[in-house]
Amino acid sequence: MDQNVDHAIQTQQKFEFYFLALVFTVLGLCIQTSQFSSEIQSVVEIGAWVCLFLSGIAGLSRMEWIPVLYEHYSRLTTEKSFAREAKGGRSVIGESGEHLSDEEVRQYIGRAEERIEERSELMKGIEQRGKIKYLLHKWLFVVALGLLVISRAWNLWCSAGSRY
Repeated sequence: MDQNVDHAIQTQQKFEFYFLALVFTVLGLCIQTSQFSSEIQSVVEIGAWVCLFLSGIAGLSRMEWIPVLYEHYSRLTTEKSFAREAKGGRSVIGESGEHLSDEEVRQYIGRAEERIEERSELMKGIEQRGKIKYLLHKWLFVVALGLLVISRAWNLWCSAGSRY
């Protein structure tokens, strides 16, 4: 594998773990340091907690499916390689250990192409759901931070107003 691609993958993986940990860390810290001053501020603060929690759950769900996607990709690559070799005229050995006839090779290639198509469709679905989960993960975190800023600013504003 290209060294730059390998480095990019490692950096992306580190970012994904860092971001997931950041969401739960911020959730824990904002719960521990919360102070409620009014009903509106409380609703905004708890809304931030809910957004952080949902962001974390979306991130965890996405992380759970990444290894599954890699496993399917590996099997897809292997299946394509076998099909390409069989199409190229290489002899194919069956489960019995004997070489397959030309007709059996054609059937093997046909079944392999069906499996490749099925796996490709399955992977597209996993990738699409992963993209949606990442968008939820990212944007719920952003919304939560905005709500936290509003909540904490409201708290400061209310406490400053009560001093005067």
